[in-house]
Amino acid sequence: MPSLLVRSSPPTHPPRCSLARVLALTLPALALVAAAGCDAGPCDDSNGFVCALPWPSDRYLAEDSATETGYRLAYDYRALPTNALGKAIDVAPYERLDGMSPASQLLTVLVPSPDLDASGAARQESIARSLEASSPTVILDLESGVRIPHWTELDVQADSDATRVLYLRPAVRLLENRSYGVAIRNLVDSSGNPVPAPDGFAQLRDKASLSSTDLRNRQAAYEHLFSALEASGLDRTELQSGWQFHTASGDAIRGDLMAMRADALARLGPDGLGCTITYSESNRGGQIWRYVEGTFTAPLYMTSQNPPALLVRDADGKPVFQGMVQVPFIANLPATLADAPGGAVAGPLVAFGHGLLGNAKSYVDSPSLRDVANRFGVVVAGTDWAGMSTSDLGALAGILIDASQFPYMTERLQQGMIWQIALTRDLAGGCRTLPELTAGGTPLIDPSRRYYAGGSQGGIFGATVTALSPDIERGALFVNGSSFGLMLDRSIAFAPYFEILKLAYPRRIDRAQILPMAQHLWDSTDPASYLPFLADGLPGGSGPKQIVSIVAENDAQVPPLAGDLAARTAGLTTIRGSAREPWGVPVADAPFAGSAFVSMDWGDRGVPYGNVPPAHDDGGHGSVPFTDASLTIAQHFLETGVVTMPCSGVCDPG
Repeated sequence: MPSLLVRSSPPTHPPRCSLARVLALTLPALALVAAAGCDAGPCDDSNGFVCALPWPSDRYLAEDSATETGYRLAYDYRALPTNALGKAIDVAPYERLDGMSPASQLLTVLVPSPDLDASGAARQESIARSLEASSPTVILDLESGVRIPHWTELDVQADSDATRVLYLRPAVRLLENRSYGVAIRNLVDSSGNPVPAPDGFAQLRDKASLSSTDLRNRQAAYEHLFSALEASGLDRTELQSGWQFHTASGDAIRGDLMAMRADALARLGPDGLGCTITYSESNRGGQIWRYVEGTFTAPLYMTSQNPPALLVRDADGKPVFQGMVQVPFIANLPATLADAPGGAVAGPLVAFGHGLLGNAKSYVDSPSLRDVANRFGVVVAGTDWAGMSTSDLGALAGILIDASQFPYMTERLQQGMIWQIALTRDLAGGCRTLPELTAGGTPLIDPSRRYYAGGSQGGIFGATVTALSPDIERGALFVNGSSFGLMLDRSIAFAPYFEILKLAYPRRIDRAQILPMAQHLWDSTDPASYLPFLADGLPGGSGPKQIVSIVAENDAQVPPLAGDLAARTAGLTTIRGSAREPWGVPVADAPFAGSAFVSMDWGDRGVPYGNVPPAHDDGGHGSVPFTDASLTIAQHFLETGVVTMPCSGVCDPG
């Protein structure tokens, strides 16, 4: 029987019928038809072990002719985890989306758990195995018939085999507004015996008598899925599990932020709306000619400038401008610009993104970045990353206790992107002529050279800012990655926060569902939603853009798998001499003109093989960005768009 997760309070949103759209396709446009059904209860009865699995699935999509995909997310709160206080997840924020996340991690449970190696399944070191005809796991694009590269793993954090998640991790971001089918076959357990199919799925596969309304409602859809899979060479009689899902459209994912961006740029104008300097200090440590604190003017779209806050929406659900606010920033103006031979000269403006839940001051005014500013003759400026800064820690605590509060982070992150865009426009525009930003009457910011650099969290979200900003052509992303649903379990940086999550959601199977489900809402700012468009330009936005990704081998904070995924998603090229050459990323010699990937080995111990964080952080994450090799690569790339390799052989700064 399905394990129902029962809410103790009345529903805010009544259960909805689970409907799926009818598609008439034949190979290479495969056939997929889904049927309508109501009153099926909250669970996906094809699994029978965990209520909402397999996931993501069309079980929780409803037809909606008003959306681009023809669907609307329709989660039933009763199928989702409740916290220790019996509070269910509010599904209302998800109903704005018209499909599943293209950055989804695929989950199911099979009992007993399969032995993936004995079964010949693709693993993280053998992704190409997933594309072979005999692969026991298949993710299939139901419109093109193309198989999606992926790897499999079992949840090493599981409480028991009965709730041990089997993950299928796509090695690339899935396409938007696309139908996918999943097939699992020929898996064996640790004794070499075939893993049995869940009863509900077996009934559908074998055309047996169906034991639930949910299965009867979806029988026609499954028949067409089976036909599509068989047309691709997958015999239905061999299947141990299978399901289908449809991904969200780009408008549903990025529409709110793109609307805010368009409105903000119109209000900012070409030169921004100005700054107010609140404090300045000259001759700071010799390297910095002037340190500046101030505020810049930027639009607000939230109920408050300070957390916790949500976007203000109109009757159609779109964000609404609430007025202009003053957003704090800091900047360091180096001595190499102000005291240049022959007089002061203007240098590039580098907007810097700070690390996890930090603040701009502690990073921009750190000794390392002061040295960078002076060494390379750049003005380094930054603002707190709204949504994931020190000031958001209180809101984060609330989110970890109650997953329904997750929009307090994801919506504020969207506002934070607008402020990042405004920071560059304001400082390189009208603010650059303020006395505090000039030396001897010469502005120290060159408005024609505006770049982005960031590390860790700043490197991750740097891809998003670079894609969104019309003023930034190139970005240097240090120790970055993409897809938070993949990263969080593996990051030592998140481990302390997860201790709170464990108290609120003590069952691992609940936490295993919450993290990938949150990806739906994180997609609005996750770089996974922007990296695919860097090369050709963001639809309705700006571009093309260029990035260089410089990661740390065996990074304890941003998992290498996430860095590899970002590189594939963005279509980067690995530069020969990189410590790692990720699967699916082409390799080229330096000098190389274009977006590129480089991994450097600081000597950190290997990260765990499974989805757990390392026990130790050996320092590569924080050290690699400030090595001479990394900084030389980044500086030359930002100025020229060309990647050079200052290393002799493999880059090994350790």
